[in-house]
Amino acid sequence: MVQITTEEVLEIDDIRYCLLKSSNVNTAHHYEINQGYTNLNYRATNAFRRDIIDTPLINAHKHVVKNNVPELLCDTLISEYDKDKEALKDPAVLKSFLPYILTQEVDDHLRSYFKSEYCVLWWAMHKLEDDIEKDTYFSKWHCDGGPKNHLKLITYLNGYDEHGSSTAVLDKESTDKLKDIGYIFNNINKRNIDIAPLCKHYDINFSPSLIKPNKGDSIIFNPHQLAHKAMPANKGKARYSLTLCFLPSELHWKKVADEHFTPGTTSIAFDGFPELTKTFIKRNDDDCIDIALDNKVTNLRHLAYLLKAIIKNSAVENMFLEHIQTNDPELKYHNTLFDLIKFIKQSIIEQFKADSITEEIWSEALTNICEYERNYIDSCARYNANKKPDPSAVFWPNPDHPTRPLSKYNALPYVNKVPIMDMDTPIGSAGSCFAFEIAKFFQQDGYNYVITERNDNPQSGLVVDGYQPGDKYAKFCANYGILFNTPSFKQLAEKAFGVKKFDKLLFQSETGHYVDPYRENVFFNTKEAYLADYDKHIQAVKDSFLSCKVFVVTLGLNECWELPDGTVMSRNPRNNTYQFVKHRTLTVEENVNNIQSFFDIIKKYNPDFKLIISLSPIPFLATGRADTHHIITANTHSKAVLRVAAEELVNNNEDMYYLPSYELVTECTEDAWNSDTRHVKPETVSKVVNMFKEIFVK
Repeated sequence: MVQITTEEVLEIDDIRYCLLKSSNVNTAHHYEINQGYTNLNYRATNAFRRDIIDTPLINAHKHVVKNNVPELLCDTLISEYDKDKEALKDPAVLKSFLPYILTQEVDDHLRSYFKSEYCVLWWAMHKLEDDIEKDTYFSKWHCDGGPKNHLKLITYLNGYDEHGSSTAVLDKESTDKLKDIGYIFNNINKRNIDIAPLCKHYDINFSPSLIKPNKGDSIIFNPHQLAHKAMPANKGKARYSLTLCFLPSELHWKKVADEHFTPGTTSIAFDGFPELTKTFIKRNDDDCIDIALDNKVTNLRHLAYLLKAIIKNSAVENMFLEHIQTNDPELKYHNTLFDLIKFIKQSIIEQFKADSITEEIWSEALTNICEYERNYIDSCARYNANKKPDPSAVFWPNPDHPTRPLSKYNALPYVNKVPIMDMDTPIGSAGSCFAFEIAKFFQQDGYNYVITERNDNPQSGLVVDGYQPGDKYAKFCANYGILFNTPSFKQLAEKAFGVKKFDKLLFQSETGHYVDPYRENVFFNTKEAYLADYDKHIQAVKDSFLSCKVFVVTLGLNECWELPDGTVMSRNPRNNTYQFVKHRTLTVEENVNNIQSFFDIIKKYNPDFKLIISLSPIPFLATGRADTHHIITANTHSKAVLRVAAEELVNNNEDMYYLPSYELVTECTEDAWNSDTRHVKPETVSKVVNMFKEIFVK
């Protein structure tokens, strides 16, 4: 989208700089979208059939080809220019010397940079003398306004040692920053010879490389991506150079020049050229690739498209295409995908001879065809219910389906069992309020639930919400309380194993108790009770982590409240905590890193430790994002982020597993909720625990 440009004049060290904000965005939009250069790039790369090399031009956007043009040709061009420079503009002149400039080496670099063929838009000869800084744009720091993907080739017809004129070039990173501040693509008449003060002002690295060419050297560079300028020649001397401008093309440069477009003899506008190139090739069926049913191959466009999908080396791909086009143009013998695969495999295998060394391209091609076959078989089987552990897992259950009616309320949303434990395996849990419901059922059902800390002494000064001294079932393994966010899990492990030192924070509550911000739903009658419990509690947490072989965490919230030292409260702040906290909405990566750290810390000391991750179905009580998000939207975002984080963790760790409790409650249970629509019924929790047993218990 075009943006409004605003001009700003900045004066630094008595130098005026014109900065044109958004000019970079508008330039890109004009050429890439309005003028169609994005489409030209696509057409050119899609039509490309030659191989490429690993050229430094791709990353550096510049490369010098030494001794590219013979000295005799250099001398001749200088002589003819001084004699009659207008005569040089005859198209026959370009046609005569172009093959000497576009050598094999230059051609390798150009086509590899574009990843396509290319053509000449214009060419020109220049004579730069010692006074060029007076009124020439190319003596001032600039980029060429035009498409992002174009190249210039400048051949130096006499050497630096003769004239002392170099070409100064900045790297892409510095150039991009100059574009961002609005210097590049500002008014062409307001560019500057010296931009060092400007770069210093904006902390932009100003370390230009000076190209000091010898006679016959050619520099290839992208003048849109690299800021550059020509340095003046020594007094009384002149630098002669020949410049060519290249653009991507569907056709070879020679065919374009001979049959379709005569390059300009001076710098010409880029506008309109992509549209013109559409006339260079006769197009049938609007470039449509007609793909038939039943793996039939009925036309050469389909064949070419298939070969590109199968073979990754463009040279080998082109060999096969040319062979079939020449020997079987009507596709009588290569008219199905399987005929084509058979032909490719036979052709590749013929290259492996016992008495000779096989070129690497053929071993790569063999790998390509094997990978393609595996991918094809895999793709065909993705929706094949007969090849799945649970055939009903492929398609969404539809109670009205004519042949296989299924209700989602009868489904258990898992596919494979992973029996990692039995009823005697030490197991523990932590997390949101839903995690406590699971912990209670574990204890009721006779699991070996690890409990290293209760609160059975009425005189301890400690209160665990929902637990009375002497209760049969503990809330969790230790009295760490409810953990709603992923940083709280990491902090619990860090505290247990002394990885990090935590401040002993204690906030007064409205009820007259004291509250530890890291232990939600755990209260202290006095500061003394808190201090007396502190070390004992940490030891109890450590003992539980060392004892458990299986541990279930329930992820609750993606929003959290961060304290000044970077630690996070386990739930929401109270009135006297707002002075210290700031609201955070965590990313997938942050959630992944928090649980990974929790797991890694414990695993270091307990190698048998296995982690089962679940996602709490309980929605937000409140959101801190209500300025921009409704609570229902914020809750959906939170659950989605945590679910993706859980998926990444399980995929990345051998001893992590996922319990689909969230899916079971929210999708597969018809009457899951209490009347508050936030908390689940006991029978719903029982359903989750029964599914847990079915998946994980031997």
